[in-house]
Amino acid sequence: MAVNDVATTELKLRLGSDLDRLTDAVTALAEVNSGSYNPDGVNRCGERLAELLADLNPDRTEAIDVAPALVFGPDGQRNEASVGRAVRSTKRPDAPFQVCFFGHVDTVFPAESSFQSVSRDGTMLRGPGVADCKGGLVLAIEVLRYLDTVDWGQQVGWQFLALSDEEIGSASSLGLLDEAAANHHLGLGFEPALPSGGVAGARKGTVTAHTIVSGKASHVGRAHHEGRSAILALARFIQRVEALNEREGVTVSTGRISGGGPLNVVPDFAIGSYNMRVETTEDRDWVKAEFEKAASELQADSETTLALTWAGERPPKVRTSEIDQLLSDVGAAAEALGFAMPAEDTGGCCDGNNLAAAGLPNVDSLGIAGGGIHSSDEFADVASIADRAPVVAEVVRRALIRHSSERPDAEGKPR
Repeated sequence: MAVNDVATTELKLRLGSDLDRLTDAVTALAEVNSGSYNPDGVNRCGERLAELLADLNPDRTEAIDVAPALVFGPDGQRNEASVGRAVRSTKRPDAPFQVCFFGHVDTVFPAESSFQSVSRDGTMLRGPGVADCKGGLVLAIEVLRYLDTVDWGQQVGWQFLALSDEEIGSASSLGLLDEAAANHHLGLGFEPALPSGGVAGARKGTVTAHTIVSGKASHVGRAHHEGRSAILALARFIQRVEALNEREGVTVSTGRISGGGPLNVVPDFAIGSYNMRVETTEDRDWVKAEFEKAASELQADSETTLALTWAGERPPKVRTSEIDQLLSDVGAAAEALGFAMPAEDTGGCCDGNNLAAAGLPNVDSLGIAGGGIHSSDEFADVASIADRAPVVAEVVRRALIRHSSERPDAEGKPR
């Protein structure tokens, strides 16, 4: 299948001559703090995104409330934290081929973060979320704009879905992802490009857990032997579960600990929080069983108590023939334009994991080129939008041709 060279080259040239506008659009989103637990900022960013989407004349754009997120307080108390609204925009819902363009408006930077402003040096932007993934949202909008300029684009209906809690696992938005998977033929995600400029193939899944340990307080000087240190018990548990890293394909990270109080008191309380990455569902089941086993053994050998809570997970994203075909389309389209977008398996995870597990084939790292994500060194190259948007457009065109030839009498909705 030949790449549509003329059309993609024209799009590349047009976007390359319009970098100031693209830079302004990314900056407008990134200069608003939208940390996952800053719902007001997330909603303001969503409003700016809706203004950009309005240029596409969608049939409908809506801000969607989602459930609060589960969080644990410093005392181990389960609490709820509000998150902002998701943004969902749709056009041509009755077209024969339906594509979900997905990303997120939240970032990892809280409202009190010192990393707040956006700076520019030529085509390079530095700022919170410029790569992950506000630059990607702008790139996606340019692809959608292009679809309205070509005849075959009228056969493509689309949903633009920007979630508000992706950085904390999308637990509040799983219903939106399941709905998207059920009503589209193809998913295109705009997480940032991999460091090589490539796209993610397989992705590891993730599991999150918390342990709350209760011991017995006592005076360190007069009655140390009567106390039972929750911190010591937690340390033993951590040592046990960190050893699970010896299994290939599994990563266990103790990301946060807290506990204790006055230094002359044997600590009777401690909390540990963990993030695990797994290549397969078998790895996931194994690591969860090992956590349960470690918790049970600590209970049997100690006068402390340990409560293990599972807080959420994303399934592994495994390669399928459909996903491999999409990755091949990405590589061919990029090569025709003179650069490379190789497919690479990665330990990162995103909403593409959930969509693939729900049956929607997708490529989920088509966003802007950049780096330093999740740090105060985050940057993005706006010029890469002119390279990568034509690739995405070509992927849509190829998928449409396959769909039309395989299902010539298909209804407008995939399922």
